[in-house]
Formats: sequence, structure tokens, C-alpha cells
Amino acid sequence: MNPVNSGPNAFDGDAPGRVIVKGEEVISQFTMGAPRSSTPTSSHRDVALPEHDYRSRTAIELIRAADVPDSAVAATFRYSRTSAAVVAGLMLSAGGALLAVGRLQGNPFAYYLAALVFVFLWIYQSMVLARFRPTNWLVRVTDRGLYIKFRSYLNHHFPDADLAVIYIPFREMSLARVVRELQKTLDTDGSGSSLRRRTVIEIDLKDQAPQIEQALAAERDAQPPKVARWYGSSAGRYRHYPVRMATPRTVAIEWGVVPGPATFLGMMAVHTPVEASEITRDYTALGGLTQAEQESRLLELTESGQETDAVRLARSLYGFDFREAMRFIEGLAGRAKG
Repeated sequence: MNPVNSGPNAFDGDAPGRVIVKGEEVISQFTMGAPRSSTPTSSHRDVALPEHDYRSRTAIELIRAADVPDSAVAATFRYSRTSAAVVAGLMLSAGGALLAVGRLQGNPFAYYLAALVFVFLWIYQSMVLARFRPTNWLVRVTDRGLYIKFRSYLNHHFPDADLAVIYIPFREMSLARVVRELQKTLDTDGSGSSLRRRTVIEIDLKDQAPQIEQALAAERDAQPPKVARWYGSSAGRYRHYPVRMATPRTVAIEWGVVPGPATFLGMMAVHTPVEASEITRDYTALGGLTQAEQESRLLELTESGQETDAVRLARSLYGFDFREAMRFIEGLAGRAKG
């Protein structure tokens, strides 16, 4: 079976079993999985499960992160530890340099800037430390399927007993694609526009998977546990949702991890057809659309984790104040879940 190809310079399908990914050639034999069999799925929370054996699983399943077998994993895709450490180091160096300037020149403004840098560093350090935890991974590839962790690595303090990982056998997939998306959104003050690039991996399934949709909705609604602090206890969460259902049969993964999408597609090409595409989404010219179409575009932003952009756009379209726009966007998300 030949791969499906689209997108400039993404793949070369002239020769069977040959794929070019960003100049990196991967030789592979394209094969499809055997006929599927079904096994019962589990609810998202508070279910005691036996140890997960990936060799015996032939259907989509929700499991705990602790049940992902390390020995069977061929590749792990995680958020970069190096880049986080480099940024933290630069911030620390900048703060130290400003302190030195303030001391040598008697400049109080340098002390003020140094204080701001160290405040930002204090906020940023939680993300840096989270990237060095074992919970920092998004996708793991085995020779039979994928493990996709839809819980953000930043919410590592959530209960380990929760079902936070989707296991998808290759035989349940019909296509894997990388989508490079260029978004045009409103500026912070709403007077202009800005461009944002994002990369999304989409996994097309052979059948609908309502259990995944339900698990993702449950994750968004989950109440954060209380965490002991030096000053008492607090409950908080990061609104970071790297996985969503783009359609009832398509799992969309925001790809901010390493290695990059070329490596991932190269591994996927052994098991399922792959393709690449580029799209542009303009969220600044929605005035001529119907309200239903406008709400659909606002929901796109919200479900891709860009709630702030959706609120800003709702204010521009309907003249809402901030609280009204927030309630409107939350209502859209609530209706979509229902």
C-alpha cells in the first residue's frame, strides 16, 4: 500500500515504501493491521485495573499512566528539558547581571528590573521542574500501537489512579497526518492582528471513539487536588490540554514535543498511511459569517487551548465586556460537551 501524500516537499511517494520527511529519508514497508476485535472500555475515573499488557490489547483503551509498559516503548516524545533549562539559565544570568549593574552604578531601576526577572523565574521554575519529572511525556510508540497521554505534564499533581492515557492499536488507525497551521488572530488590544504557527498531529481512526471524547471532557472538568504548601494548602491546575477530538474519528495532538513530527511520521509510516498538509486559519474576518459559523470558529480556538484568543474575538464580534465574553465562551464549550 502506498502512502497518501500532500504538502510541499513533505513526502515522496513515487517509490513504494519510501517516504521523505523534511529531507530525512525513511525506508519502510507500508502495512495495515489485522482485523479488529473489541474489548470493553473503562470509565475515566476511580477504576482499579490489572497491569496493562500491550501485547494482548487489540482495541482502543483508557489506562493509567503507571500502566504504560516502559520496556515495550520504542520511542518517547516529551517536552524539551534542554530548552526549558536554557531559558531558566538565561533568566538567572540576566537577573544576576542587573543586580551587578545596580550595585556598581547605584542604579535603583536595575534593581527593579532584576526583581521582575526573578519573579518571572520563580513562576517559570514550576514548568522547568515539571519537565524533569517522569510524567513529562506526550506520546509513546510501541510496535503495536500508541500511548497518548492527554493529561498535561504540568498537572502532575493530579491523582495517579486517574485514567489519563489513551492506547490506540495501529490496526484501529486509518491515517496519520501532520498539519502545519498558520493562525491569524487579533492582537491583545484588538487593533491589529498577529500570526501564530502551530503543528498538530492528527490520527484518523477507522471507527468513532466516544470513550475518548468522554475522557477528554472529564479531564477538563476534573477538580484539582489540594497540594500542601509551606503556607498551608492550595488547589490549582494548568489549563493545558494537548489532546482533543477534531472530529468523532480524529484525535488531534498539539505537537510541542521532541523529537519533531518528522521522526514521529517516519515511525508511523511502517504501520499506517501518512500525509502532510498546511492550512491557514483567519480568525480576524468573521464578521461576514453567520452566528453559527462564528461560534464554530470560536469553539475551534477554545478546544485548541486558545481560550484567551476566543474571548478577545467574542468581545470584538459581539461587543461583550470581559466577563460576558468569558461566560459566552464557557457556554459554547459546555454545549459542545453536551
